[in-house]
Amino acid sequence: MIIATGTASGKTLAYLVPALTAILEGGTVLYLTPTKALAADQLRAVQALDVPGVRSACFDGDTPFEERVWIRQHANYVLTNPDMVHRTLLPRHAQWTTFWRRLRMIVVDESHSYRGVFGSHVAQILRRLRRVTAKYGSRPVFMLASATSGDPGLAAGRLIGLETAEVTTDTSPRGATTFALWEPPLTDLRGEGGAPVRRTATAEAADLLADLVASDIRTLAFIRSRRGAETVALTARTKLADLSSTTFTPFTSPGGGHHVPQPTPARDASGYVGPAGPAGPVSTVGPAPTDAGPLSAPPGGHGTPDTGVFSTPGAEPLGAANAGPLSTPPSDTGFHSTPPTDTSPHSRPEPEPHSPTDAGPLSTPPTETGPHSGPDPEPHSPADAGPLSTPPTFTSPHCTPHHDTTIEADAPARAPVPAPAPGVPLARRPDSSPSDDDCLALLPSKVAAYRGGYLAEERRALEKAFRSGALVGLATTNALELGVDITGLDAVLIAGWPGTRASLWQQAGRAGRAGQDALAVLIARDDPLDTYLVHHPEALFGRPVESIVLDPDNPYVLAPHLCAAAAEIPLTEQDLDIFGPAAPGLLEDLVAQGLLRQRSSGWYWTSRDRATDLADIRGGGGRLIQLVEHDTGRLLGTVDESSAHTSVHTGAVYMHQGESFLVEELDLDTDVALLSSEQPDYSTYARDVTEITVLGTIRSHPLGSGTLHFGEVEVTRQVVSYIKRRLQTGELMGDEQLDLPPRTLRTRAVWWTLPSAEVTTLAETGLDLGGAAHAAEHAAIGLLPLFATCDRWDIGGVSTELHPDTGLLTVFVYDGHQGGAGFAERGYARASDWLRATREAIASCECDRGCPSCIQSPKCGNGNDPLDKAGAIRLLDTLLS
Repeated sequence: MIIATGTASGKTLAYLVPALTAILEGGTVLYLTPTKALAADQLRAVQALDVPGVRSACFDGDTPFEERVWIRQHANYVLTNPDMVHRTLLPRHAQWTTFWRRLRMIVVDESHSYRGVFGSHVAQILRRLRRVTAKYGSRPVFMLASATSGDPGLAAGRLIGLETAEVTTDTSPRGATTFALWEPPLTDLRGEGGAPVRRTATAEAADLLADLVASDIRTLAFIRSRRGAETVALTARTKLADLSSTTFTPFTSPGGGHHVPQPTPARDASGYVGPAGPAGPVSTVGPAPTDAGPLSAPPGGHGTPDTGVFSTPGAEPLGAANAGPLSTPPSDTGFHSTPPTDTSPHSRPEPEPHSPTDAGPLSTPPTETGPHSGPDPEPHSPADAGPLSTPPTFTSPHCTPHHDTTIEADAPARAPVPAPAPGVPLARRPDSSPSDDDCLALLPSKVAAYRGGYLAEERRALEKAFRSGALVGLATTNALELGVDITGLDAVLIAGWPGTRASLWQQAGRAGRAGQDALAVLIARDDPLDTYLVHHPEALFGRPVESIVLDPDNPYVLAPHLCAAAAEIPLTEQDLDIFGPAAPGLLEDLVAQGLLRQRSSGWYWTSRDRATDLADIRGGGGRLIQLVEHDTGRLLGTVDESSAHTSVHTGAVYMHQGESFLVEELDLDTDVALLSSEQPDYSTYARDVTEITVLGTIRSHPLGSGTLHFGEVEVTRQVVSYIKRRLQTGELMGDEQLDLPPRTLRTRAVWWTLPSAEVTTLAETGLDLGGAAHAAEHAAIGLLPLFATCDRWDIGGVSTELHPDTGLLTVFVYDGHQGGAGFAERGYARASDWLRATREAIASCECDRGCPSCIQSPKCGNGNDPLDKAGAIRLLDTLLS
C-alpha cells in the first residue's frame, strides 16, 4: 500500500496505527527512511506516545556498538535506512533471526525520494529484503508513504516489485500559502563573452533570511549545497550583527506594531543589496492552498498525473544532494559523466556505514558538450568547496522583537523601512523584558546552518533549538526536506529550483504545518530552467507533480545486487522472479567473470571479499582515491575514481567536514590526492570535452522536418580544465588547464537530427550551424529537469554539425549514469513539450547574444564558444513546425 498525499496530511498516523498494533500483537516492524534526521524525528514521535511494550530504536551509522547488540536482541520497532539494510542487516541476517521471524510490517517513508539510480539500488535492496524475510517464514506488508507524485501505485510497484494499492485523496485542512517567485537582479559583472551576470541565489537567500529573522519570522532556507548552506547562515549572521551594532530611531507601523528598523540599502559593484533593499522583482502567486484535494496536483490546482518514468532530482552542487542522488554525471557540451562525491560524513569505508544525512544519490555530473562541460556556479555536489562554520551552541533567552508579524497575502516578502537618524537609541516599551537592544544583540545567535557532516549530537541540538524557537532561522540542505515535523514555521526560502515539483511542494510545505498561513519564496539561480520558471508560473502552479523514474533492471545496478544476494543466501531458480527478467542473462555474465560459481543447486558467492562493496548505492563506484593531508599524512576520506576527475583534480577547492582544502596533486597511478588546509575566496568547477558514439537505436519517430531517436551510446569524456569563481559574487576569475586521461561511459541518450536539405537551407541564410546546435543543446539540457525529474548534473550533451554515425547535424542529451537512469527516455517521451519550453526560454531571455540564464553553461569545455542564440531559435522552430 502507498499513501501519496501532501505534507502534514497525517501519513505518519496512517502507518503508526497499524505498526503499533502489529507490535502489540507480538510482531516487529522495520521503518526505512532516506535520512538520519527523519529517523530521529520519527523515533521521538513513537517514544512520545509511551505505549507499553513498544521498544523502538534507531539503527544507523551513529548507533554505538553496545546499543546495536541490544537492538538486535530486544527492539521491536527498528528505524534505519537503505544503507544499513544493504551493508549490515542483510549480510548479517543470521544475527537478526528473532526479528525477521516476527516481522509483520515494513514502512518505507518518503518513498518519492527513491528515484534515478539511487532508487534503482533501493529497489534491489528491497527485493533482497523480501528474499531474506521469506527464508525466516515471514511475509511482511509493505506500507509506503510519499509526497504527491504521478502514478504513485505504479512507482511503488516498481520499487518493491509487488502489486501496490494507492491512496491519493487528501482532505487534511491547510492554511493558505503565499508563493513568491524571486529573480535576483543583474550586477555590473560580466561573464564569458561579456554576458551579464545575476546576483547569486545564495546571496539573495542570505539577505531574505536576515530580514525575516530580524522580524522574528521563523524561517527555513533550503540551499542546494552544503557549502551554500554554511555561506548563507554565515552571511545572514553577519548582516544581523551589523544590524545589532547600529542604533536607530524607533519606527511604528500603521498597525501599531513596533518594527525592528533596518539600515539604508546599499549596492556595490557586485550587486550587493543591503538588508532593507529589495533583492529583485517578485512575482506573487497566492494565496494558494497547498494541495487540499487529490494528490495528483500541486498546490494551486489539480491536474492529470504525468505518465512515464521519472528519476532523481538533481540540484546544484547539491549538497546534496544535493542530492544531491550514484555515478558520474554528464557534461553539457561534449560529455560528462562523473558527479562530485560526498566524502563527508561517510567517506571512509566502514563495515557499518554512516548513512548520509542528506537524501538523494550522489553521482558524478555529466558534461554538456555542444562544446561544454563543468559544474554550475552553485554546484550540486555535497562535497563542494567553500568555507564552513561550526554549529553554534544555544544558550540565549527567548527574545521576540515587538512588532506585527502578520504577512499579507498580497504583500512583498519584505518592505523597506525608513532610514533612522544616526545615534538615536531604539525606543524601549515600558513592559519589554528583555530590552529591544538585548534582542538585537541576540539576533546573530538565532541563525544557524544544518547539513550532513555534523556529528549526530550537533544535528539533534540544532533540530531541538529550531523546534523550541531558540533558533529563528536555519539554512539547510535537503536534509530537512523530508517529513521532519518542525511546527510553527512561518516562511520557507528555496534557493534554486530543487529538481522536481514534488520536492518544491515538500520544501514549501515545511511552513504552515500547524495549519497557519505561510510564505514560500523560490529564488531563481542564473540558470535557464530557474529563469524560465519565474517567468512562467503556469509551469509550476496547477500542474501535476512528476512520475518517479527508476530502472531496477539496469544491469550496472542489478549485477552487484545479485552478487550480494548470493552471498546472503545462495541463489536458486525460484529466486529469479524476484529480481526480474534481466537476472538470468546477468547471472551467466557474473559466472563468466568469476564473481559467482554455478552448481546444480544454484549460484554461490565464493570470494572472501564483501559482496556488498560492489554496489555503491549513493556514489559512482569504481576504485577509491584516498584523500591525504599533505602536512600531517592524515587520511581525510576517499572518493570514487570517476568523481576524482571533477572534484579533487590538481588545483581543486575541496570541502571535507566543514574545512576547506586545496588539492596540491592528484596521482591516479597511486590512487592518492594530496590536500592542504586553505581558505580560498573562490570555488572551482571542472570542465570537460566529450565525444559520443551511437551503439544502437531503440526507438525513432519524425519530429518536424527532423527525426527524434532514443538508444544506447558510448560517451568518452575528458576533464581538460577548471574555472575559478569568486564565492560571494560568482565572478569568473580564470580558467586553468588540466591533463587527465579520458573516461568512457555506456549509457542511453535521446538525440535529434536534421536532414541535409534543411541544413543547407539554414546555412544559406548565414546561420552559424555549429553555434546554433551548441546553444540549443545547452538550453535543452537546462530545461530537461522540468520534464524528467533529474538535475542538470545527472545529464550531459553533445552537439555537432556532422556526426560520423548519423551523417547529419545532431544534438545528443544523455544520462550521466552507467546503463542509463531513465532521464533520456523521459525526454524522448516528452520531446515536443521539452523542446517547446527550451525554445521559449531562449526567446524570452532579455540578453542580446546569450547568457547563463538561457544558452551559456558553466560546464562547457569549449568556453561557451561558439554560441548562436538566434540560430538556436531557428533550429528549434524547424523541429517544432
